[in-house]
Amino acid sequence: MVKKEVLQEAKRTFERKKKKAQDLSFTVIGKEINLENMVKKEEQTKEEKEAHILEQKISEETFKAECLEKSFHERELDEDLQETEKESMSEINEVQLEARKKIQNSRLKLKRTIQQMKMKSKSKNQYLSGQLKQIRSKMSKEIMLANKNGDVGKCRRGKMNADFRESYCNENFVDDWTRNSDCKGEDFCYVCCETEFGAMFVTERDNCYKMCDKKPKKVTPIPPPKPTIKAIQEAIQIAKEPEPDKKVENIGKWVWAPREKTTK
Repeated sequence: MVKKEVLQEAKRTFERKKKKAQDLSFTVIGKEINLENMVKKEEQTKEEKEAHILEQKISEETFKAECLEKSFHERELDEDLQETEKESMSEINEVQLEARKKIQNSRLKLKRTIQQMKMKSKSKNQYLSGQLKQIRSKMSKEIMLANKNGDVGKCRRGKMNADFRESYCNENFVDDWTRNSDCKGEDFCYVCCETEFGAMFVTERDNCYKMCDKKPKKVTPIPPPKPTIKAIQEAIQIAKEPEPDKKVENIGKWVWAPREKTTK
């Protein structure tokens, strides 16, 4: 019985130890489980934190990549813009150069046109100036002719002397062939009166006309005196005398000399 009691006591002690060991193991297991949970939680938190950090980095890198891609795209756009600007500037320069050439050609053409206009205007002005001078000269001549109070004796002399009439007409009508011809004809006296007396001296011209209307008196020409025998002999004697050895003076004057006899 003692052994049974000892055995039972031992069993009870063993059971207590067993229970204590179980409780301790449960406690240890619980603590271990709690520790594992804590470690898991801590690890999960750490992983989550690392994952969050990585996600942030990924987001940042993604943003950087997007920014870089945008930068590359903007760079391409900038290059395209620069190329476009270069092309535009080149086209603008070509347009400006072409416009400058057109302007220069237009100015040169305008300059030539103005020069031609100036030359035409100068020629026209010269022509008009010539006409003005001619008109003034004609007016001056007409005024001079109108105020001319000439000599009726010239008309009277030309009426009788053909040589004087010829020289008078040639002197007064140099540039008018018709008037020159009329002057040398039968109407010389009237033409001479109109020439010698202008419009301001109508009375003197009418008196000159009256002189022209008068018929000239017939004048019987006086025959030249016949040479006497003495004069002929003296002339023959002078012709036979030898000429002195001296220089001939008054070259160009005509002297009368008897005609020398020629033999056939």
